[in-house]
Amino acid sequence: MSSTLWRRVFLAVYMLVMVAASLWIVGRAFAPGSMVQIHDQEAVMRRRTSNVLTSLTISDPCWPDVTITDQDFLFALGQQMSAIPRVSGQFPGEAPGKITGTMIFADGSQEEFAAGTVLVIGRTVYYSPQSQEELEDIRTTLAAQLYTLQNLATFFAPGYHVTLSDEAGAILLSPEEMGLARRAILEGEQVEDLLEVSQTVGDRPPRYTLTVRDTAGVELLRLGVYANESTQVYDSYHSGQQLLLCFSGELVPLCQGLLAGDDPP
Repeated sequence: MSSTLWRRVFLAVYMLVMVAASLWIVGRAFAPGSMVQIHDQEAVMRRRTSNVLTSLTISDPCWPDVTITDQDFLFALGQQMSAIPRVSGQFPGEAPGKITGTMIFADGSQEEFAAGTVLVIGRTVYYSPQSQEELEDIRTTLAAQLYTLQNLATFFAPGYHVTLSDEAGAILLSPEEMGLARRAILEGEQVEDLLEVSQTVGDRPPRYTLTVRDTAGVELLRLGVYANESTQVYDSYHSGQQLLLCFSGELVPLCQGLLAGDDPP
């Protein structure tokens, strides 16, 4: 057999082999999918639940800690936080009013967090110029859990000193008088829209002022009681005198009676 014939036979066999191999590869690539079972269930559950928020504690140097375990609230909060992108460039510095605390996740891990101008979870910073509104909403949502009338009332108890003052003078409230103020606070109605309250009061000074100090004399809170029964609570401990909450109640007649020296009812 001539060399030319051998060469033609070889090329034909080679082409048949290549066609068969190509058909086999294509067949494998488009074959129906099959189910693969992962036997390491612990690893699967850890991946699914490692970022599920199960508990959140808000901490503050002055106010009592608040722990939140409501799953609907935590799920909505987790969705808000997951929408904030990680920092990919410069980000602004912190402003007064940052909320801090601890997050606990379903796998048992925990991270410290801070919500303010930026969101910090552990060592990761989340921020973008387009997310400023969402970041403020997260901070406001957490602040509303901490700054409540129930938490405010805890300052009007043994362990704190409360001074009541007006333009004419000032008195230090007795434990019994602090109890009356605590009851008036708990019976009050908290106002949600702090901006609207500030605009209503304007630059007018309060009729009465309640100043809360710790036993060392450090000023913690200042309550401005206005003639229209509106009371604004300011943070005196940190710089900036931030407005924390506002409520309406019966503090005006109580303050008037205490400064006049009337017997408590």
